Amino acid sequence: MYSNDNFFAHVDESERPYAFWLVSVPWIGNGPLPRLFNYYGSPKEIFDAPDEKLRNLPGRKINIEPLLKYRKENDIFKKYDEFQRSGMKLSFVFDNDYPIRLKNIPDPPYAVFYYGDLPENNKLSVAVIGARQCSEYGRRIARELGRELGKNDINLISGMAAGIDGTSQMAAISSNGKSYAVLGSGADICYPESNHGLYEDLKTRGGVISSYPPGTKAVSGYFPPRNRIVSGLSDAVVVIEARSRSGTLITVDMALEQGRDIYAAPGRLGDELSAGCNGLIGHGARVYLSPEIFMQDLLEDHPDVFELCNENAINKERVIPVYNSDADVRHRNYHGKKEKMPDISGEHLEIYKYLSLYPKSAEDIDREITESGKDTPGETGICLILMELTLEGHAMQISPGYYVKK
Repeated sequence: MYSNDNFFAHVDESERPYAFWLVSVPWIGNGPLPRLFNYYGSPKEIFDAPDEKLRNLPGRKINIEPLLKYRKENDIFKKYDEFQRSGMKLSFVFDNDYPIRLKNIPDPPYAVFYYGDLPENNKLSVAVIGARQCSEYGRRIARELGRELGKNDINLISGMAAGIDGTSQMAAISSNGKSYAVLGSGADICYPESNHGLYEDLKTRGGVISSYPPGTKAVSGYFPPRNRIVSGLSDAVVVIEARSRSGTLITVDMALEQGRDIYAAPGRLGDELSAGCNGLIGHGARVYLSPEIFMQDLLEDHPDVFELCNENAINKERVIPVYNSDADVRHRNYHGKKEKMPDISGEHLEIYKYLSLYPKSAEDIDREITESGKDTPGETGICLILMELTLEGHAMQISPGYYVKK
């Protein structure tokens, strides 16, 4: 966690170019920064120290060479001036606008670069994460939750990845809410490029955040540190679809270390995309059942959120009843939503009833109808009806020959 023993409580404006130099190399974590601070006392003193003295810092050897190289090859005052004129912003851990939640995690990033804004301390924040190659079932859950968070003015934190992340963030923005993307690249690099529209929207409807300096390209090693910031900015983490060996579960591990609430959306047994979520539930994660139930649980669990301007408020212990709380009653009484049938009839309605959020082919539906003892129009007839349902907006073809309910 943040303390004056690790970072400076205050740095004068004249020191900021030197502090900027310290974060101008894409470190994984904070690297040698805490030891440098504790030994020298200010960013300027670190900058003024000779190369050999920095290389021979007492204690375990640290990799200081990239920082020394940057100092030798660049005019840091010119670089800092260029950065200030670029439109990107920078918040150091000693700044007043640095997010309180992030400041309170172990080993917080020394600085964050960002476009737009940083999440507001006095609003609830929820991380929504999940599979990049998700199913339509996952997309629907992500959209519903994103809309609910947006409507209720709750910060939605995610990684802007394809699939669950981007879907939930777009839904939050479409509901006039705010969302914040934490990138595994510099904040000036849109990754993935396929989410460029969302990237631009986030600059005005939330923020784009990174602990890496501008120009840093996305590489696999930069994503685990990114994930700890996603969870660090949040009060609760919701996982929607994850494989058993998934990068999403790395975020969950970090969230647990940070004391965040974990929710997982259950899925079908035996489904690869549901294995991670079902496993989390088996290990004690709370079950995500619907946006409405989740919202009630969230508000019940975090009554002190509007006191977060007090730095200690986020670390208050909460005593939550285990068996007879309002949340337990809500979960026991959950029976799902009654589906509203579209305005169709005849064979089209009968075929529609066999569709779900899991892909089915005409052959699958034909077999199910036959097993139920009803008359079937045959695979060819079912295929034609599925195509017509798709044209009418009631179904969607997600791969050749496979359809889901829309």
